[in-house]
Amino acid sequence: MNTSLMQRVLGDDWAALPPVIQRHYEITLPQQAITVTGNMNIDYPYWLTPVIKLLRLFGALVDLKGEHLPVQVKKWRQTDPSVLYWQRHIQDADNGKQCIFASRMAWQQDHELIESVGMGFGIRLKLSVEQGKLVYQSRGHLLQLGPLTLPIPDSLLLGHALITEQALSEHTFQLDFQIVHPLWGKTYYYGGIFEVPKA
Repeated sequence: MNTSLMQRVLGDDWAALPPVIQRHYEITLPQQAITVTGNMNIDYPYWLTPVIKLLRLFGALVDLKGEHLPVQVKKWRQTDPSVLYWQRHIQDADNGKQCIFASRMAWQQDHELIESVGMGFGIRLKLSVEQGKLVYQSRGHLLQLGPLTLPIPDSLLLGHALITEQALSEHTFQLDFQIVHPLWGKTYYYGGIFEVPKA
């Protein structure tokens, strides 16, 4: 039986996820895709704007700010079942700006992924299921330089990332993503409510 990347990563913990969370990760066939839609709030301290803009050059994060920004998130796989591709399309209707945040998640070992963006930059993520929530926690960043992989502690960038997905209904879930630095406090946040297509 074909399994999704998330099923492989979580193992037996997959069964503890609510059906709506499972449904938007059940991508088991080549070229299969799913798109969820919602609205997000995005915020970060103004004094960190240059850092956010720099990270954006690597393809990381979203440099828009605002409330109730329309978002479309598409996930799909190609031939390799251990890799899941993401494309997040965020719009700010007030000023006509938009941002596309693309990445790929690749299996590393049980309960661990690496999410890669552009220019060889990525983040190690530890996954768990806690009281029905899907939880991602950062375990450091990395920079791929040809055959070399340079580890980068979270504290040398914006801090420790924590992402949770919690079911709200049969068709909706809440996403919360925050980064907290040991010295600077909360350095980045986005979150919102998303609707998953009916099976």
